[in-house]
Amino acid sequence: MPESATWAGVATAFGIAALIAGIAWRSGSLSKSGLLAAILVGGTAMSAGSSWGRFLVFWFVSASLASRIGRRQKERATADVVAKGGQRDAAQVLANGGIYALCAVGALVLPAQAALLAMVGVGALVAAGADTLATETGTLWRGRPWSLRTGGLVPTGSSGAVSLPGTLGMVLGAWLLALTSQFTGLIPADRVFHVTLAGIAGATADTLVGAWWQARRWCPTCERETEQTVHQCGTTTQPWRGLPWLDNDRVNFLCTAVGAATVLLLGA
Repeated sequence: MPESATWAGVATAFGIAALIAGIAWRSGSLSKSGLLAAILVGGTAMSAGSSWGRFLVFWFVSASLASRIGRRQKERATADVVAKGGQRDAAQVLANGGIYALCAVGALVLPAQAALLAMVGVGALVAAGADTLATETGTLWRGRPWSLRTGGLVPTGSSGAVSLPGTLGMVLGAWLLALTSQFTGLIPADRVFHVTLAGIAGATADTLVGAWWQARRWCPTCERETEQTVHQCGTTTQPWRGLPWLDNDRVNFLCTAVGAATVLLLGA
């Protein structure tokens, strides 16, 4: 056990994480697997210090609230496109928070590098948050987004699609999350701009990879492109384009990795 943590402190951290994750599960924000993953990520982060925990809680609450605003409208708009609904499962939780949790472990084991690891972890989580807010804002917008790959209009919820409201949500989300990480004491004020840029870079990378390389499938019955293995009409879909193994969860993880790497490139 590192000197900066005690067994009692770790137990308390995981207890608080379990309480918050349990509330989120009961409210429908997490699936059962997502509940367990959230306890793991949350407990690990809180074990590294209160500032780590406060920022993660704010991030999760803001992302959950953003997904619940206009939820029915967004579900109707994306029902035949996205592979997963509003409940976050374990893969989604780890894709968004895995790097942040690993940085928290690193801060516990290597306290001399805690400040650097906090910057890297925040960069990853801000990127995930910026991408989430871009998606939620763009999906709530009643207009249709356009594809970066083709330049044409595509169905709402399509990966690699952009809209003005979604882009504004991404930038504003990255800035607000970066400010929050400073207010919670996780990063210094002179690094807010760096973290904001890292968040935007990660979310942009997510969109670019989603447009060109993310796996897409085709429903021969509806003659529509989708991410669903079995389309909402009941038809088993066929591989269409992109890399078959590169699903949305892996793209989201790449988003956080780019956010973390950008912090380092900017000179954390």
